Amino acid sequence: MKLVWIAEFGPPEALRIVDAPDPRPGPGTVVVAIETIGLGYMDTAARRGESYLASCPGFTPGYEVAGTVIDTGDGVDGAWCGKRVFAVLRQGGGCAERLELPADELIALPDRISCEDAVAAGLNALVAQGAIARLPIAEGAHVLVRGAGGGIGMMCVQYAALRGGTVVASTSSSDRGERLLALGAASIWNRLDDDLGGAAKFEVIVDTIIGPDLPGFFDRLATNGHYLFCGGVGGLPPADFGMKLVEHFHASPSVHAFSLNSATPERVAAEAAVLFDHMAAGRIKPVIDSVLPMTDIVAAHRRLDAGQAFGKIILRPDARP
Repeated sequence: MKLVWIAEFGPPEALRIVDAPDPRPGPGTVVVAIETIGLGYMDTAARRGESYLASCPGFTPGYEVAGTVIDTGDGVDGAWCGKRVFAVLRQGGGCAERLELPADELIALPDRISCEDAVAAGLNALVAQGAIARLPIAEGAHVLVRGAGGGIGMMCVQYAALRGGTVVASTSSSDRGERLLALGAASIWNRLDDDLGGAAKFEVIVDTIIGPDLPGFFDRLATNGHYLFCGGVGGLPPADFGMKLVEHFHASPSVHAFSLNSATPERVAAEAAVLFDHMAAGRIKPVIDSVLPMTDIVAAHRRLDAGQAFGKIILRPDARP
């Protein structure tokens, strides 16, 4: 079979398509013929060596896939064979034609959800769903989503709007702003053009960026407000950010954080079932930037690095049945 291999950290050109033996299922595992692979920030960070998921080169990236079970190992119900499944891959390995997976990490795909839509929403929607569920968003509450044009951000826009929030989507592109309005944002803050009306305050701020600008956004939190971290593509905050929390002590802020890594496989499967119901009912919309063959993975990573993608870039390997 074919798979993507990172022999050394670096630019997109570090990605290689190589041949490897077809996997065989072991006790408690299955083999999945992969139909779709979702690409995102986790993949580019791992390729550069900037992710906790990949401390040294010599691995296959790919952290969410959908496909069909083609073989089962000892102790696995044979009824899994032929079923379409979705999986979150905490250790990567998804950029391949076939993959061996623990059976307890499989999530059955309903007939009404395609493999493309499953990975288009996938990880990003599961993070947003778990994150927004932690917030007491009242009907009409003013919610700022920072990094709304990113994969997690655009899903947070949808979930916050679904909860009844009046969502302001922060982005740096007018084109992305129009698309975010279509996803449920009430208004757009183009952070390159204006200062959002000076002293505007929000009951809820959802932050997918963090980074050095975090203190300025925390200043926009209303009294008794809620600030949520559910991504960190901008890197670490200033070293003295703790002083900002002390500064706002008398405003009684609540600070939340959510990572899907804190969820057990059973919890992820339960959340995925809720997500798929939302998608089938049209309440949550998957957003696809492009669908490419796996052999175009270098071009896909270039597009991600350049910040050109809006929605999920999906790869399709030529998995043999």
